[in-house]
Amino acid sequence: MNRTLGENMNDTNEVRETRGTATKVVLLAGAALAAGTAWLAVAQSGGESDRKIAELRAQAETLERTVRRLEDEHAIENLQRSYGFFIDKALWNEAADLFAEDGTLEIGGYGVFVGKARVREFLTSLAPRGLTRGLLFDHMQLQPVVTVAPDGRTAQGRWRSFAQVGVHGESGTWGLATYENEYVKENGVWKIKKLHAFRRMVTPYEDGWGKTALPNTTPKKELPPDRPPSVEYAPYPDPFSPPYHYSHPGAGG
Repeated sequence: MNRTLGENMNDTNEVRETRGTATKVVLLAGAALAAGTAWLAVAQSGGESDRKIAELRAQAETLERTVRRLEDEHAIENLQRSYGFFIDKALWNEAADLFAEDGTLEIGGYGVFVGKARVREFLTSLAPRGLTRGLLFDHMQLQPVVTVAPDGRTAQGRWRSFAQVGVHGESGTWGLATYENEYVKENGVWKIKKLHAFRRMVTPYEDGWGKTALPNTTPKKELPPDRPPSVEYAPYPDPFSPPYHYSHPGAGG
């Protein structure tokens, strides 16, 4: 039976990307079981105070919240990596389906596209669906810092993208971007609420960043955005750093 890219990708992520998280979950589950066993022993003995029982209950609840947060972080990281793999292969519809119904997309200086339909429209304008011979469109998703809200319904994430784009025999470019994204859980499934890719550096392959740095993009006349760019900035060689969603020593630089 043929499998979709998403199914194969999820299998790969399970094997390669989640060993650390899985280990933490197993350890925490073991600790939770131990806490539960201790609570049961205390309850049956009748010799311990209500305070001790309450402490054990609180420990078990804390462990449960920790496991739930780790599972959410893992799901969000897989979600963002899925976006990268779909973009790599010019699978625009699949990439758009990762967004919430009211999700937004903002890449470079193209402006903000609001809603899944508009996200799809922008993505499909980039290139024909599916890679053709000689076309390279790699966008690696790297260095995740994911912060899940205490209620487990929303989250934020910061990522790096390293891009290699080109047409064989014609041209090629290197690219760097920083994402500051938001995520939302819809019917128990994490979706992209806001994807904002700040352009960090783009340069022709032949020149390299030591010689040439291309300016930021601007809104397309043939596909105007729903809102203008939310942040005015200049990429490399300017030292602009996108705002951090978490406390960071470089936030002011």
